[in-house]
Amino acid sequence: MRYKVCHKYGCNNLIPYSQDNPYCNEHSDLYKPFVKPKPTYQRKQSQRQYNRFKRDKEANKFYHTKAWSSLSLAMKQRANYTCECCGRTSTKQGYLVVDHIVPRRIDKRRQLDKDNLWVICKRCHFYKGLLEKKVYQENLFIENIDASKKWNENQCRQWILNEQNS
Repeated sequence: MRYKVCHKYGCNNLIPYSQDNPYCNEHSDLYKPFVKPKPTYQRKQSQRQYNRFKRDKEANKFYHTKAWSSLSLAMKQRANYTCECCGRTSTKQGYLVVDHIVPRRIDKRRQLDKDNLWVICKRCHFYKGLLEKKVYQENLFIENIDASKKWNENQCRQWILNEQNS
């Protein structure tokens, strides 16, 4: 029978060559099987469905304007394609998001204000969405305007990093 060495650095345990998991029994929890990503056409189709049925019409129209597209690209270039929250870098399309610190649904006057925008990765954007749900509750716009003054970029960053680490 043929054997190979465990992939864990410094481990010299032998495992059967035919085993799919490249780690020994001691390090088998490190194995993460490859998950085939969705083909591009499926991602585009799901994005189209989201834009058409879930996103509100006004936001969809805004995010497809020339002003937003050019500002978004300029912000990504200014940030050197690096997440301003966790520091991850990527030039892959769709990995980085230009996000409104104070959501545009709360204060539309600042939707093209560079001081209200930051470049974050999709992971940090997910946690920022959780923060927004927590802070900006539905139908409480008067209180939300006051809350928007409390959550600046640094406070958002700190909250996101704490949530990711917990």
